[in-house]
Amino acid sequence: MNKEKDRAITYSLLAHIRNTGTLAKGPIDIFIPLIKRALSILNSQGIFKGKSILEIKNRTDQLYNIDFPVPVLKKILDEICKEINTVDSTHFTIYVDGAFSINQYSFDEFEDVISTQEKEIDELEELFKRFCETSELGIENSDSIFKFIEKNKFTLSKYISNKQSSNGEDYTAEAQFIDFFRRIPSIYDRIKNIYLGSIIAGYIEYNPDGVKREIELLLDTNFLVGLLDLNTPESTHTCRTLIKIAKQQGFRITVLKDTIEETKNLLETKASFFEKSFLQKKVNPEDVYNACDRRNISKTDLERIADKLEETISSYGINVLFHTDKLKNEARFTEEYKIFEEVRKSKRSALHDSTALLYIRKQRGKKIKEFEKVNAWFVNNSASVEGDNIHLKDGYQPETIKADDLLNILWLSNPQINKEIEGGDLAEIGLTSIISLTLNKNLPKSQILRELDDNIHKYAKEEISDTDIVRVATRITNKQLKDIEELNTLAEKDKAQFVKRLEEEAAKQKRIEESRIRKLEKVFEEISIRTEELEKTKKTFEKKTEVFESVLKKNSESEAKVIELEAKLLDEQNKTREEKRDKWLEKQVSIWRWKSWIEFTSLIFVVALGITYIFYISDWSIKNASNYILDLKSNIIISGVFSIIIFIISTFSYRTLVDKYRNHSNIENFKKGLKIPEEYKELKKAQ
Repeated sequence: MNKEKDRAITYSLLAHIRNTGTLAKGPIDIFIPLIKRALSILNSQGIFKGKSILEIKNRTDQLYNIDFPVPVLKKILDEICKEINTVDSTHFTIYVDGAFSINQYSFDEFEDVISTQEKEIDELEELFKRFCETSELGIENSDSIFKFIEKNKFTLSKYISNKQSSNGEDYTAEAQFIDFFRRIPSIYDRIKNIYLGSIIAGYIEYNPDGVKREIELLLDTNFLVGLLDLNTPESTHTCRTLIKIAKQQGFRITVLKDTIEETKNLLETKASFFEKSFLQKKVNPEDVYNACDRRNISKTDLERIADKLEETISSYGINVLFHTDKLKNEARFTEEYKIFEEVRKSKRSALHDSTALLYIRKQRGKKIKEFEKVNAWFVNNSASVEGDNIHLKDGYQPETIKADDLLNILWLSNPQINKEIEGGDLAEIGLTSIISLTLNKNLPKSQILRELDDNIHKYAKEEISDTDIVRVATRITNKQLKDIEELNTLAEKDKAQFVKRLEEEAAKQKRIEESRIRKLEKVFEEISIRTEELEKTKKTFEKKTEVFESVLKKNSESEAKVIELEAKLLDEQNKTREEKRDKWLEKQVSIWRWKSWIEFTSLIFVVALGITYIFYISDWSIKNASNYILDLKSNIIISGVFSIIIFIISTFSYRTLVDKYRNHSNIENFKKGLKIPEEYKELKKAQ
C-alpha cells in the first residue's frame, strides 16, 4: 500500500478512536493506541531494545505515514510506561539516555478495525476510478482522492507549524466524486472519517501555550452573506458556529462600515438581476441566487434583507467600526491596494480589502510567527480565497484566514470547543468548503455567466428545457464546457447553432449521468451489501435475542435463515475469541516459563558468583583456587550448602525448566488449570 492510502487508514483509525471515546485526558492520548501497536509489532519481530527512541519513531512514521515529532513521541511513550508497567512486571522502559527496552508486550486491540478500514479504503479508491471512467474525467493517480481529502490539513499546517508543503493543483475530479457521494451515507461517512482524522492528526503539530488573549475577528463581506444564510447551508452553519464560539471565548467581533455598504451593494445588485439568474444559481452553489432558490426568497425579500442589514448584524453582537476615512486614505498607498486593483472587480472592492488588511496589521502592532499569539484576524468565508495561496512571508502569519480554517484550529486548541462542535459537523463544514473551493476556482467570471443567462433567455428559453439548462450548468461547473465567451458570440451570430450547441452539451451530460449510474450500480451494490451485512452484524451482537424473536414472529419462512445467520455470527465471534484466547494462553505460558528462567538463572548466578569470588581471592590462579576449594570441602557447613544448591539446580530447577518446554502433557495441564477471562471464553448458542 502506498503512503497516501496508509495515511488514509491512519486518519480513519484516529477518527474511530475518537468516536469510540478512547480520548480521555488530553489530545495527545488519542495517539497512545497507535504507539502501543508499534511497540507490540517491534516486540513480535524480535526487537527487544534500542539505543534511541528514534528507532521507535522510524517505525511509527513508517506504519502510519504521519510525522511524530520527537518531543510528542517522548510524551506518549512516558504515558505508556505509566499505563502498562506494574509492580510485578515491566513491559516497556525508557532510559535517561533515550535507550529503551520492550519485554513481552502485545497490543492487538485495533487489528480487526484496521483490517476493515484497509478494505474500505481500497473500495473507495476503486469507486473513484470507476467514477472518473464514467464521467470523462482523466486522473493520473487513483490515490489522489486521499490527497484531496486531507487537503485542508496542509492549509492548517501553514498556520500552526509554518510548513509550506504543497498538496497538488487541480482536484476537480476528486471534488466532483465527493460531491456526488454526499447523497450516499455509507460512502460519505468513510470520507468524513478520513477528513476528521486528518484534522485530529494536527494535535501532534499544534501545542498552544494556553495563555488567554484578547482576540479580534474582523468579518469580510462574504462572511456576512454566509451569516445571513445567503450562501450554502454549510456556510451558514460555519459562520454562525464561529460567532457562537467567538462569543464564548470572549473574542471581539467587528465589521467595517465599508463592509456593510459593500454587502448592501452586493444584495441590491443581485436583486436588480433577479429575473435573469437561472443559470448562475445552478452553476455556483455559493451564489446568492442559489440560496434564494433554496429558501424560496423573492426579489422583494432580498431587498428587505439588505435594508435590515445593520439591525441583523447588531442582533449577533457584532460591533461596527464607523470611522474608517483616515484608514482608507492610508490604504490607497499600500502594496496590497495595487495588487487588489488588478484582480478585484472594482477599485472600491480593492480599497475595501486593503483597508481591512491595514486595520489588522495596526491591531497586531507587529509581525507575528506563532498562530496562538495572533490577536486579530480578517475572517472571510469564500471559496474565492484559496487556502493554499496563503503567503507566510518569512514565516509570519497572514492577516486573512478562512472561517472553516479558524474553526478547525480553534477545535484543536481548546477542549471546550472540541466538545461544542461534533466531529461529523466539523468534517461536513471542511469537506463542503474544499469542494466549493475546488469547483469554483476556475469558474467563468459572473459577467460572462450573466451574459450567457441573458442569451439563453433571449434565444433558447422556448427551445431548451430547464433540465437541459441544469445539465449545461453542470458541465460548466465540472470544467467540461469552458468556451463560454465563444458560446455567447455564437448566440449573437446564429441563434439556431446556439440552441443546437446547448442541446449537444446537455445530451453529453445526460449520457455521462446515465452511464455513470449504470456502471457504478454494480460496484455500489456490492459495497451496500457488505455495509448492510456489517450493520446487521453489529445490531445482532447488541440485541441478538430481541431481533431474532421479532423476525421469527413475523415470518416463519425466515426461521432457517435467521438460525443460519445466528450460527454464522456465533462462529465468527468464536473464531475471534479463539484467536485472542490462544494469544492469551501463549502469553501466560511465556510468563510461566519466565519464572523458571528467573529461578534457574538466579541459582546459576549465585554459583558463578561464588566461583568468581574464589578466583578473585586466589589471585586468579587455578592452582590456588583448587587448593582453596579443597579446604572449603573440609568445612561441613559450606560443603553442605554448596551441595544443596547444586542438587536444587540439577534436580528441580533445570528439570522444571526443561519440562516446561519438552513435556507437552505438563504444558497442557498448566493451560487447563488457568482461569480463562470471560471475553476469551467460547460463546454457547442461546437456548
